[in-house]
Amino acid sequence: MNNEEQFLYNMIPSSSNLQQTTRKKRKLNGQQRDEATVREKHRMLKLNKAYSQLRLVLPVENKCKLSRIETLRTAVNYIHILNQLLES
Repeated sequence: MNNEEQFLYNMIPSSSNLQQTTRKKRKLNGQQRDEATVREKHRMLKLNKAYSQLRLVLPVENKCKLSRIETLRTAVNYIHILNQLLES
């Protein structure tokens, strides 16, 4: 290892140094935690509803069986196909 490589290698933080530089998590009291839980639950409900609505407009047979990533990939492919149809 030459001097430049050694210098760059030494600049990479080790896992012990990395742990020291991470921020501490803020501790929430009981009411704050409950409010955060409710917000997260609403966020997930809206996200699941959006995925369900997207599955309804995709041209696939098993709409409800698609995972989230499969839904997104199918949507991207469908948009790409529609775009090609418009160009031709």
